[in-house]
Amino acid sequence: MFAAICVKYLETAKVQVKLTLFINLFFSMVILVLIPVIFGINNLDYAASSFIMERFVSLIGIVLITPIFPPEQDKNIAELVESKYTAMTGIYLIRFILAVISLILLISGFIAIMILSSCEIDTVKFIIGTFATAFFLGALGFAAYAVSDNIVAGYLLPLGYYVFNMFSSSGQLKNLYLFTMASNSLVEKYCLLGVGAILVSAGIVGKHIQKRFR
Repeated sequence: MFAAICVKYLETAKVQVKLTLFINLFFSMVILVLIPVIFGINNLDYAASSFIMERFVSLIGIVLITPIFPPEQDKNIAELVESKYTAMTGIYLIRFILAVISLILLISGFIAIMILSSCEIDTVKFIIGTFATAFFLGALGFAAYAVSDNIVAGYLLPLGYYVFNMFSSSGQLKNLYLFTMASNSLVEKYCLLGVGAILVSAGIVGKHIQKRFR
């Protein structure tokens, strides 16, 4: 029984890679390729490296995590998917897990490139810090999309919050300030992870409730 369930969800994951993840991965990699072209990443000190990771690499969280629902926005596709044995909530979770794994791998890969470019890197802190920022931004978009059923709102809210942080300070936003790695602090990052997890959970539960009452 357990083996059959694992096989079913593995097959579902393979389908979701083609259906939703591939295009998001493509755009994420385009962003990562453009970063060294536009800004340069050779021989950066710790502060400059953290700036690149938090300000630019973290944006791929919006690309990967926000658009979990798009295929089902088409009613015909929604009816087809919902008619299958696999529950929609399970499909959302699979997409989310695939997005998170992809996010971690892309961040780690970019850090490896920075190390090869002779940048000053604290590998563990940079992975945790960049992932936390990217995850929070993506979760913010995910929740906004789940509530509004509007992908534009899903992208605009995290981008708006990102811009707001650029003109704010840690004193104003406290533990939800995005850019703290340069000060060598991870406390805020753990808060971002926690709030991000709450937002994702609320988004999935909210979407499940919407489906039941439609």
